[in-house]
Amino acid sequence: MRLSALLRGNEHEIYICYTRKHLRRGGPVDLALQEIQLGDIITAGTTTENGRIFHQAVLSFAIIFFGTQHGQAYITNQGYAMHGVALKQLNHVLSDPICYTCDEVILSVVTLAMLECLVPTGPKYYLRHMIGLERLLELRDPSSYCSPKSSELYKSVRHMILFASLRTGKPSILARAEWKTVLRANCSDEELQEQDLYDVLADCTVLVAERDNMLANWELDLERGTHQRDKIKRRALPLLTHLRAWRKRWDSDGRNSYFETSAAFARLQPMQESRGDDSPHFPTIFEFSNDSAATMLMFYNTTLIYVLQVLASLPLENFGIHSNQSFIQNTLQDAGYLDDLWKHTKYEYIAAERLAALEVCRCIPYYLVRKSRLDSDSSPVVHWAVTTAWMTLRGNESAEGRWMMDLLNRKSREVIAKGLWAI
Repeated sequence: MRLSALLRGNEHEIYICYTRKHLRRGGPVDLALQEIQLGDIITAGTTTENGRIFHQAVLSFAIIFFGTQHGQAYITNQGYAMHGVALKQLNHVLSDPICYTCDEVILSVVTLAMLECLVPTGPKYYLRHMIGLERLLELRDPSSYCSPKSSELYKSVRHMILFASLRTGKPSILARAEWKTVLRANCSDEELQEQDLYDVLADCTVLVAERDNMLANWELDLERGTHQRDKIKRRALPLLTHLRAWRKRWDSDGRNSYFETSAAFARLQPMQESRGDDSPHFPTIFEFSNDSAATMLMFYNTTLIYVLQVLASLPLENFGIHSNQSFIQNTLQDAGYLDDLWKHTKYEYIAAERLAALEVCRCIPYYLVRKSRLDSDSSPVVHWAVTTAWMTLRGNESAEGRWMMDLLNRKSREVIAKGLWAI
């Protein structure tokens, strides 16, 4: 259905308003749009003036998003034509060392990355934009760009940067002390608790890169590889202990209370046509006192999965293959220190990974009932947690993976963050 004659002439305004409705409140693009006049963005559709790079990026985003969501190819094509102009303009600005560290340029890259997340234009393009974004931030001295506005910008993109770093196996700049300091500035107690998890993930990006390098050269020098493996393990185990301590503190806070309820009586019933073997292999799901607690528990388990993946991927040691079931359970529930962490096997880490992914699964029904659907307005951490859990459970090869996908597809017309699922 084409726009009615009554609305013609205001198309760009409609596209922008529609997109803003679906953007996450408080996200980087939403915050930037709050400071810009709508008329200035619309004007960007008729000019290639250098100072309007963000306007062009966000307008092309809005047109493509609107056209795609409504199945209007002619609108989508208009958006892609403008998208090409925005990319050329961005490349021109990036050639100027005075401009490429400006907030507007960084916001433009973020906007184009969000487009690739929601409406991918090519394989792994989302990751390419994120790698480019991190390079731009690396050119900054974070202590020189520490205004409240810049600080909020950093916090709003840290999940995107770390997600890309973990997927590409590249160490993130967010693991550096100066960036950790900046990201902790002016944080509330709750925000510091969240930043603790981001710091662990940032450290994990360094370990993943070192692990990949070690595995690539393992057969060439076994003695050196063994030394590198032990070094990586010595640095990964404290992260695991830190996460246990984090979970214990989080559980002790009454604001994070939750309880278990039978999955059979969940408010989201399985589809009638679902096969019996697609039922989840867990008897209960979680109900939370608030949305923040649900999101944070999903984030914790996502962080835990990445640390466990590093440990599970290290070459075997001669400590036997017997599984310590108490370790697997304590990894998720007990914050106590384990004296013999070093001796646990990779099979125990893999089993603990699976349990962490299942905890994410048990959070999803509550979140979907509260949020109606998993869409672009959902917390990006939730998208990240769900995709990580789904891949950990081997996607649609497992009953839990099929259950997750069935649940998400029933609560939304489609999984909107396609870019996160395709990489």
